Amino acid sequence: MAVTESLAVQMHQQDTSYYCGAACAQMVLETIGAGLLDQDDLYADNHSHSTLDAGVNWATGPDGLQWTLMDRRPPAFTNYFALYALDTEDLLSRKLCWTIRHYQVAPVALVYGWAHWIVVRGYTASAHPASSADNTYTIDAFDINNPWPPTPSEANPALAPPPPHSVGDGCGSGGDRGIANEHVTYATWRSTYMTGVPGGYWNGKFVAVCDPEPPAERGGPMREAPPRRGNGELLGARAVVDLAVAGLKAYGLYERKDWGAILRKAKPAAGVLVQRLDRTDNFYSVVPFQAGRGTVAFAAVDGRWGDYLQAALLPKPQTAWLTLEQAFKLIVGRRVELGEQRGRLLVRKQAVCMYPYLVWRPCLESLSPFYPFYMFTIGGRRVYVRVDGAVFASLTLNMKGV
Repeated sequence: MAVTESLAVQMHQQDTSYYCGAACAQMVLETIGAGLLDQDDLYADNHSHSTLDAGVNWATGPDGLQWTLMDRRPPAFTNYFALYALDTEDLLSRKLCWTIRHYQVAPVALVYGWAHWIVVRGYTASAHPASSADNTYTIDAFDINNPWPPTPSEANPALAPPPPHSVGDGCGSGGDRGIANEHVTYATWRSTYMTGVPGGYWNGKFVAVCDPEPPAERGGPMREAPPRRGNGELLGARAVVDLAVAGLKAYGLYERKDWGAILRKAKPAAGVLVQRLDRTDNFYSVVPFQAGRGTVAFAAVDGRWGDYLQAALLPKPQTAWLTLEQAFKLIVGRRVELGEQRGRLLVRKQAVCMYPYLVWRPCLESLSPFYPFYMFTIGGRRVYVRVDGAVFASLTLNMKGV
């Protein structure tokens, strides 16, 4: 029977598009008694002490984040934060589990290559780790706090607070932006999140700031992959609903106090297909769970094979995503700024090609698979409309610690 360890870590969104490291430091430091520290100050510490990888322009480098957590920890907290850059994601993932279980502190992990920092606040496994060196258990899933998207006040200061942040400040509460409670299967963790640093000082390593004890040895068991249910063809919008519900039940989310209370009252709607732009022939479907007039949870399954991938719980109902038709109307007749002094593009109705599926890849404009885009082609240009209505003329790639 699987066991779960989950820490109470209040969600705080990042105040700018590149403050993920500061937001993660804010969340972790708050849980160990440091109070709610200002993200501007935390980012200044992170950035100025990111020095080991001088050839890479880190927003928050691993060494900078470790320095800040060590420097800002309160006197009563006598443990240490250690930076780990390990050879495999399995070794790194076991460090995360031990830090959560033994030290009751949430570690911070570098995901999407070297793009982004998230807080890992819980896990589900075949057994709790008995020591930092234990490699006898299998990991089923992680619970995370992803500080993206930025607070709404980044784009419009009139929408503050936050910042400043406070207890119960609404970050990740399920309003227009932010997701406070995400569940990621270990298979998805390995394939999408923990993919390894692609260059620089930590090239080929898997990185997190954890407890100071030695890591486990190689060779621990892995959770067996579930049997494939599809035939490789794209699954229909209704077909994925049963697969999403089955996945949530298989991972015990209906039995959890926080998840179950909401899921049992919600009804799943038809799935929405999303294509990964950074992978060949890779799709996932998002199934919204609705209660009343709003969406209270999402579950994602593989768009071809039906494997359950991950889920997000929204404590407050969200409005529905834009439809393709609504996204189209949003840009037609609009002049879209191309950036880098390349001028503006007038989107003419007769010259637009609409891609039939939503699309996503990790980028500065979306660091969550639950915020995909509609994609439109105008001649040789692309325009992306995120499901919350934000419009972009391009996607920003190759971020480092944002």
